[in-house]
Amino acid sequence: MDLRALNSSSGSSPFAAQLNAGFANLKFRGFLERDFRDVLIEQSRVRGRLAALVLIGVLLVQTLIEWAVAGAISIDTAILFRFVIIVPGLALIVAVTYAPRFRELYTRIAIASVSVLGIAVALKAQTAAVEGNYYMSAGVMLVIVCACLFPGLVFRASASIGTLLLASYFVSGLALGTSLAPLFYTFAMLIATVLISLLASYNLEHVLRTSFLETRLLNELAERDGLTGLYNRRMFDDFIQRIWRQSQREEQPIEIVLVDIDHFKIYNDLYGHQAGDDCLKKVARCIASSAKRPFDFAARYGGEEFVLVLYGPPREHAQTIPEQIRRDVMELAIPHEGSTVDNIITVSVGVALSTPTAARSLAGTIQIADEALYEAKRAGRNRLVCRDAEKYEIETGNFRVAARVPV
Repeated sequence: MDLRALNSSSGSSPFAAQLNAGFANLKFRGFLERDFRDVLIEQSRVRGRLAALVLIGVLLVQTLIEWAVAGAISIDTAILFRFVIIVPGLALIVAVTYAPRFRELYTRIAIASVSVLGIAVALKAQTAAVEGNYYMSAGVMLVIVCACLFPGLVFRASASIGTLLLASYFVSGLALGTSLAPLFYTFAMLIATVLISLLASYNLEHVLRTSFLETRLLNELAERDGLTGLYNRRMFDDFIQRIWRQSQREEQPIEIVLVDIDHFKIYNDLYGHQAGDDCLKKVARCIASSAKRPFDFAARYGGEEFVLVLYGPPREHAQTIPEQIRRDVMELAIPHEGSTVDNIITVSVGVALSTPTAARSLAGTIQIADEALYEAKRAGRNRLVCRDAEKYEIETGNFRVAARVPV
């Protein structure tokens, strides 16, 4: 099954839109990037913890073997370096993965710990190289590979760490007077290690991002209304919260469009439930076709009522898309002899346009759209009422149920 096809017939999906647009730069749009980072951190905490614990275990085993070979316990510079710098840095990463309150800081702490660890290893390697021992450069290679693959850092962070460690190794070598021929040779080997590790890091992150989008798309199948293919009410409640927060950060307006089929209960009684289902599907397609941008989405709000959310619409064109929906439904020319409005199916539309601020809540904006819809129905149906939430005062939560007219 082509998961991208979910976007074509069931209303706009930001996950399908991102898959179609691609992400060669390893960055998603809007709230998708934040959601992916949250998932990546959760996945990375376990992997980073395991990698750090394995490295600590390797260092302990190495130390014990050295003492066993020497036949005595000795504390030299190398031992101090391991247990004063390397092990505490790794232990900090482990500790952060177990502390929920430091969850948001995991990435920063992992970057800082790995960077300090890498610089320390690079300096130690060059100190050993001055004495003619070049085996420590293998430790720098190990740090680079671990930094790129195991802590679960994004590709950009891995690239930054890899570049920093290369620079640290080369500059410290020049500063300490390491022989140029061995220095350039090991530096070339480290460059190859960084490039190979970053290629693996890029491919891994691309796979993880693709998996994230496809998993969310599959989850959407469970969040779709079985009849119309639009999002269901639960998905609407989830999405609208995220879109609202996104618009607050970017200071973009949101348009909430409520659409209700006029005299639908009478239609069901006259033509039967099968005809009613077909009618709902056709009207749903008209609404879904208006959700064209990545953060636009349409949902079945309940019964014969639908909702369309438009992200960042120009205020001067706030009525354009809702009015087009009303006209598109009329052009379906679905016969309705029981309607007092026309002899075909029509819809009433209520619109609320708002730029999310501290002074206007999401619940209040939805209420304004709801009241606009029922004003359209009281005024005779088959019409559009649009309200700018910035200029309209309500008592939040006080829906005008008593004033509603029969549907």
